[in-house]
Amino acid sequence: MNYSVAVFASIGLLLLLVMAWLAFSATRHRTEVAQNESRERECIHISNLPQIKQALADSDFIYLENQGYPALAKRIRKERRRIALNYLACLRVEFEKLLRLARMVAVMSPNVAVAQEVQGLRLSLEFSYRYYLIYFRLVSGIAPLKAIGSLSNMVSALTIRMETAMSELGERAALGAELLPHNRGGLDARG
Repeated sequence: MNYSVAVFASIGLLLLLVMAWLAFSATRHRTEVAQNESRERECIHISNLPQIKQALADSDFIYLENQGYPALAKRIRKERRRIALNYLACLRVEFEKLLRLARMVAVMSPNVAVAQEVQGLRLSLEFSYRYYLIYFRLVSGIAPLKAIGSLSNMVSALTIRMETAMSELGERAALGAELLPHNRGGLDARG
């Protein structure tokens, strides 16, 4: 009888541990998903570009050093570099999101060509090259203002291209819906 109670207690304890582990891992997963969604909402690059350029400009640092605060200038420069690196990470998140959207639009588009897929790969490689070049320059203490602006413009251009493609796809879908025989001439037609 003691043996069966011990086995029953062991099984109960094991089940309790498994339930606690599952609850903990589900909570951690929800937290990670919430953090990723929050990061994506924060990553609206175009409105932050002027502030990033201003933060990396040398004028503030020169002023602080001239006023006799070189340690403060160094600390602020480091903090602003960290902010620029976060901005760069947001650019990357936004670019990757746009590439996924471009792939979905390409699949839905009736005239997908291999050249468009190659262009997407070329664009991805170019972005990665520029991204890492800027990243290493920022980490090493160089503020590449023009390069950051150029990378931001690259993401903006892709955003505009995706908006145009989505608009054209929507127009085609609406036109296709109007031409369907069972629709009798339009979406609002009643028969």
